Amino acid sequence: MKKKLIVSGCSFTTNKDFISCSYPSYDCSFPKWPELLGEKLNMEVINLGNSGAGNRYILQTLVEEIEKTSKDEIGLVIAAWSQSNRDDFEYKKQWKNTRKSRTGDIDYWVKETCLFYLMFQNTCKRYNLPYLQFQMISLFEGWLSGLSKNEDEILKNLRNPDPNFEPRYKFEGDKKEYHKRLSKLMLEYEKFTDTNNFLGYPGVRTCGGYTIEHESIMRDVKREDGKHDYYEIMEDRVIGSLDKHPNEKGHEEITKVIYNKLTEKNNGQLA
Repeated sequence: MKKKLIVSGCSFTTNKDFISCSYPSYDCSFPKWPELLGEKLNMEVINLGNSGAGNRYILQTLVEEIEKTSKDEIGLVIAAWSQSNRDDFEYKKQWKNTRKSRTGDIDYWVKETCLFYLMFQNTCKRYNLPYLQFQMISLFEGWLSGLSKNEDEILKNLRNPDPNFEPRYKFEGDKKEYHKRLSKLMLEYEKFTDTNNFLGYPGVRTCGGYTIEHESIMRDVKREDGKHDYYEIMEDRVIGSLDKHPNEKGHEEITKVIYNKLTEKNNGQLA
């Protein structure tokens, strides 16, 4: 009997039922990275990913699945963490989420996610389960850069153009100061985190980390002096100009990055 690969994450992880809001006729039924990785590892995939999901959803769905599954059936558990500004809650037994109206502030959101890392890690260690975690997308940099408007907002403006429309919400604060403070906060949690099972910790380039998105569907654009300038989306790896979710090639690249780094980190082993 095949071991189970249990995965949770946001829309970069969600299953074949994903539909592009910008391109509803686009065929998104191709295998996503959890299914592709499951093939490589010869495991049965349980994909808990959900579009718009935040880190509370990811943690709770993984812990719940771990608790109700026979531990000898589990081959690997993966947390593909999302943005800290997203909030999740259940209403009438259905998960809901919000991305821009969360209570609290960015300092609290990031600290909470650092604790989620540890809660997930310690749950897996309690049962001696092979596990892996990483930031699929940036934890806080999207918020500091001014959160991008979602696809529905952009499409609505395309239908009825507003000359004052801004593609991003304005971040009220000193971006550099917040970035420095939040990076320091994450590094403080490094001593509690098993970074051998956390790809790219802490997920921040200036701290020596990375996200899986950066490593798979984005290009590192250099300045003339050869130093990093910014990340650029590779258009052939996303659905389209209005939808930057990974396409079939993008999911293949995500799978390649995770699989290669997984085996590299653990000398070909899963734990």
